[in-house]
Amino acid sequence: MSEGNIVFRKTLDERTTSRGPADPAATVVPMRMGTAGVGLLVNDHREATRILSDVETYGSAGELMATVFDEPAESHPDSMSDEMVFAVNQTDEEEHRRVRRALRRVIDTRVRDVSDQLIQDVQHSIERALTLGRLDAVASIGAPIADSVMSRLLGLDANLVSALRTAVYQGYPVRELDATLVDWVRDRRAHPADDLVSDLMAELPSLNDRQVAANTRLLALSGVEVLAALITNGILCLAQDPKTQSLVRDDETLLPDLVHEVQRYASPIARGIYRMTKEPSVIGGYAVPAGTLLIIGVDVCNRDTSAFPDAHRFDLTRGRDFEHLTFGRGRHSCLGIPVTRLIAAQALRAFLSGTTSFGLAVEPSALRFHDTMVMNGLAELPIWVECAN
Repeated sequence: MSEGNIVFRKTLDERTTSRGPADPAATVVPMRMGTAGVGLLVNDHREATRILSDVETYGSAGELMATVFDEPAESHPDSMSDEMVFAVNQTDEEEHRRVRRALRRVIDTRVRDVSDQLIQDVQHSIERALTLGRLDAVASIGAPIADSVMSRLLGLDANLVSALRTAVYQGYPVRELDATLVDWVRDRRAHPADDLVSDLMAELPSLNDRQVAANTRLLALSGVEVLAALITNGILCLAQDPKTQSLVRDDETLLPDLVHEVQRYASPIARGIYRMTKEPSVIGGYAVPAGTLLIIGVDVCNRDTSAFPDAHRFDLTRGRDFEHLTFGRGRHSCLGIPVTRLIAAQALRAFLSGTTSFGLAVEPSALRFHDTMVMNGLAELPIWVECAN
């Protein structure tokens, strides 16, 4: 257990500590979601788990999800005649099963083929960062590691990774991003390369260029910023907790427990999971009509005191006998969970073994998170380090 409370994101801390069991707004909160209209934010772990488990009642958000962070459709007249194309997480039933199976096969194969290189990339990134003495862990550790994963797995170049990062943090419209990716996919189809996207097109040739682009976007957004944020959020927690630093340095078998608790306490996902009611339903005691957009308040659910004892404390000794919702659950859980956990654990292991101590170079109150409701991603993380060698 940590020696004291670990400061994470102020707005999250305020939202979670202010929730009370008698507060009727704690479970379901109406909120406007871009051009998708009003949706319901679900902040209760039990209700969110039930929703994510019941694919018959709560389906993929589809068209609603596609417009949550985009511009109004009338601002893109050329796209109105196009058939909307969704990534696998925006589909259900046979289409979802068909594409997910193919993605699972090519991801597993590709990760197995390049895992040694990925681990070497992590080690080299950490070694370079530790030569600085005082550094920004976002720019020097989280981002380079995530970028190398996207290069090794998907074959994305620096310009595409930059566009994806802009999409997450600066509201780059999905339509424009997909148009850029479609051009890249067409080139890959004509000139296959040694990467996961080329593997997917060979595995499932019935997918057209726009479908491949949509799924590339899904994998890349998860890989680029979720992975970077998970690593840097872990460093942020450890930087405030010398006791946990020492525990894991002395016993590396605790690394999986550490990653699991970081995912819960300092989730890189804030409100990035969406569902839609297929039929009338009751959520948190409220009658909800069919066709309602549901937003899972992942980070708040992960600190639900009714689900986690002492939920507001960062606690390595919590183990892994609990279920956080950072990567969803069930049929629509994140496809990249194994590689994300692998790389995050390797990064934290290398950083801890390469240091004798480290801490924040600024007051926790001075930390800046990106202004987005989807991610809990730091804009920068200034830290000092004392190297082991």
